[in-house]
Amino acid sequence: MPDTPPALSDVALRETLDLLGQVVASMSARLDSQGEQIEALTRAVDKTRTAAKRTEQQTDPAGYARFIGAEVEKALDKVLDEFAGAVLTIRTNHETTAARLKELEQAEEAALERLRQELDEAGRWRRRVLWVWAGAISTGLVLAVFLSTLF
Repeated sequence: MPDTPPALSDVALRETLDLLGQVVASMSARLDSQGEQIEALTRAVDKTRTAAKRTEQQTDPAGYARFIGAEVEKALDKVLDEFAGAVLTIRTNHETTAARLKELEQAEEAALERLRQELDEAGRWRRRVLWVWAGAISTGLVLAVFLSTLF
């Protein structure tokens, strides 16, 4: 016959079963504890992933550049519109001033030409005045001689 181990007594069997129950309960508690730790680690990993994606979106150079560009544009739109208005006003004033300056130059040229003509006419009249005086004196002499011979 084969060697069989001696049979355990009821007390030994109960103690063995109690010990096995305690070992199973201890292992179950450890597994539950490790399961909770795994779930906590999984939640932490998920939060870390979410934070990493947010950080990636926030540190994306193109997205960040678009954000900065939009903010700068929002801040500078009013100022640039005012500059554009000022440029248009300056351009309009320049055109108006240039047109008025051209009109003034033409008026000045016309006035100078009129003055030149008047000076030329006055010079000619001065030359004629001598002849008019000479004619008036000679007419007076002729009349004086004629009237003195008549009377």
